[in-house]
Parts: sequence; structure tokens; C-alpha cells
Amino acid sequence: MQIDIQGIRPISAAPTLEGRVTDELRRLIVEGSLPQGAKLVQRRVAQELKVSPTPIRSAWVQLASEHLITIDTNGHGYVTRLTREDFQEVYAARLGVEGLAARLGAEAISPDAVKVMEALLKELEGLAERRDRGSYLRVRWDFHETAYRSAKRERLLEEVERLYWRSERYLHLLLEDESRFEDSLRHYRNLLGACRRNDGDDAEKVITQSIRWGLKVLESQLPSEVEAASEGPPE
Repeated sequence: MQIDIQGIRPISAAPTLEGRVTDELRRLIVEGSLPQGAKLVQRRVAQELKVSPTPIRSAWVQLASEHLITIDTNGHGYVTRLTREDFQEVYAARLGVEGLAARLGAEAISPDAVKVMEALLKELEGLAERRDRGSYLRVRWDFHETAYRSAKRERLLEEVERLYWRSERYLHLLLEDESRFEDSLRHYRNLLGACRRNDGDDAEKVITQSIRWGLKVLESQLPSEVEAASEGPPE
């Protein structure tokens, strides 16, 4: 039965002030401008961004849900530290949901979507050559999302995206060694090949190998939660 809702108005797709504030704070944390352990006072952050405290409070809630900050009883935020346990948990979750998204997406992807991936891969290759990590990781998501969205499984895509952005700081760390760009690109080329063939099993295998590669490279380099907790605040 169709219900006529009186007085309903279309919602604008334009980003809200709260969304822009959240995106900016997320970028500063992910790229390291706000270092691990840094204390964030809402009033001071609002002054720096030239906004009222209201969108800051909204951003606090969202960033806490993404495990980018923790909030104390006074409402102060602290940039969470990267730890071995968090890394393992995020990547273990990605193995399951992202592997499924890759398999379903590759099986369903259209020739037009494959062309989009081909163009994005060329863009990624140029960004890798310039060692532009921030832009590379943003386009990298567009590349993968094109495949995953083809499955038309919105809940699955939302969960993959949530885990991707939660893991973005680890991805930045992974690419601090510039020699790893080529390994990264190799996985993307292999995913594109699987999508061209509509080979879901191979696409899932590629994503699993890519995530396990990241685990192998970074796992031993990260401090445990106990070690991270013993570190003092940044200078």
C-alpha cells in the first residue's frame, strides 16, 4: 500500500555543515596533522574551524563511532592510537565482508562499470607515480566501490565502506614506504582482470590476498594496546 505523506519535501544532497566539519577533522586525523593521542577541546576546535560548537559535537559522535577519537567525561576528544589489536580486528572484519562484496560485484558488474574501473586505475597509476597518498586512497575507494556497488547489496556496501574508512590511517601507514605503491597497484590490476572476466571467485581471492598482504607488512610494526597506553601525549 502506498502512503501519501503530507508536507514532505525533498532532502538536499548538498553536504551539511556538520558533514563538512566531520570530513575535515577526519582528514586531519587520517593524514596525521592531528597526531595520535592529541587532545581535542570542542571550543578550541570550533574556533580554529570558525564554526559554532554544535557541528563539532555532531562530528565528535561520528568520529567516535569510527574509532578515530575517544571522548572523556568532560567531552574532550583524544585521537585514538593505532594499535596491533585494532588493526587485526579491522582487517579480520574486512576479510569477510569485502571478500564477499568483491565476489558478488565481479559476477554482476557491467561492461560500462568495467570501463569506469579502467579509467580509475589509470588515475591511480598517475597518483602512485607522484606518491600522492591522500588522493590515491580516495580514488582507490572509488575504484573498489565501482565493483562492489555492482552487486546491488546496499547493506553490504555500507559495512565495507565503514570498515574501509576505519582502516584508512593504517592504509596511509602502509604506503609511507613508497616501494609499496607497486604492490598495491598489482592487486588493483588483478581485481580489474577478475571483473573483466566476471570471475567472482578470483575477485574474492584477490581481495583476500591484498588484505593479508597489508596484515603481513604492518602487524609487527604496530604497538600493542598496552604499549600504546603507556605513551605520553604528543609534544
